[in-house]
Amino acid sequence: MIAEKVLLNEPQPTRQAYQKGRFETFVPLTLETKASYDYYAGFLPAALASPVYFQSLYAWNFALVIRYKIFDGHLCVVADDTITGNIYALPPLGVLDDGAFSSAVRSLLREFEHEGLPCEFHETPGFMLPQFSSLDGYKAEISYDRDWSDYVFSGKGFAEGLQKRSSREARRSFERRFRPRVHEIASYDGDAKEAALAVTKNFFCSERMCPDCFCGCELKVVSRMMEGWDELGMKGVIIESEGEAIAFGTVCFQKDTMLFLSKKVRWRTRGLNEYLNATLMDSFGGGCGYVNYSDDMGSEGLRAQKSRMGEYALAHRYVVKLSREPGR
Repeated sequence: MIAEKVLLNEPQPTRQAYQKGRFETFVPLTLETKASYDYYAGFLPAALASPVYFQSLYAWNFALVIRYKIFDGHLCVVADDTITGNIYALPPLGVLDDGAFSSAVRSLLREFEHEGLPCEFHETPGFMLPQFSSLDGYKAEISYDRDWSDYVFSGKGFAEGLQKRSSREARRSFERRFRPRVHEIASYDGDAKEAALAVTKNFFCSERMCPDCFCGCELKVVSRMMEGWDELGMKGVIIESEGEAIAFGTVCFQKDTMLFLSKKVRWRTRGLNEYLNATLMDSFGGGCGYVNYSDDMGSEGLRAQKSRMGEYALAHRYVVKLSREPGR
């Protein structure tokens, strides 16, 4: 039985460093890990949840300290959340339709038992649930939080949503008033990095206090993403008006899905968000089967904005808490 988890907005303890001595046989994730990640993810039938894209794992690999190990032909990841203090697994990457998946999961469970920790698999896609539920001798408690579910559109549906009258009018108004210039980021570009950091600082950080970024520092995320641009296979644009960078957007790909990884726009500029979405889709989205527009984090404003963009499906990011059945 799958339960929707309701999380309380309680303050969480903050830790500043990885819990040393844990999972010592696991290897730290680096840019060089991407080749192995791509190999094992290639066996999966569909794209993963947005936080499990390699680009996302790498960009956040300071707030979430990522380590991995290969068990039975599967890349198994352990995440140490330095904000909450939680340590959990991410879904194993590899073939699903043989006994190796079950063996890899059991191996990972033994590692958590050795550390004296409960074994939870976060960000698990729905297509993996049958494999977890059918593990003989184990109990799988499955839950999800609607606030952290991904908005997934078909590529065609997302493109059609951009052609709604309200979206077209907002874009035309923005173009007439601000005469934007688009700079495509083709490869690592120091000027583009500085522009993206300036947009983040001027139009994101200025609107909130640092503790509001409860998942980690957005400036550091942008910096890591930009510095690893070529190796990560990123695509993106900077939007300028009157000589000032006022928005940027970045996307990446897995299988037939394009993920909107990071976007920042100048607040209260009508049509800018619509213009950025259309530019990213026109520039990079041709032929993609699906668009993952990530989650709304429980923000009513984001939920309203994403919900009216077009027909979508909520791809729940399941948590599977695994334990041995009594006597096993």
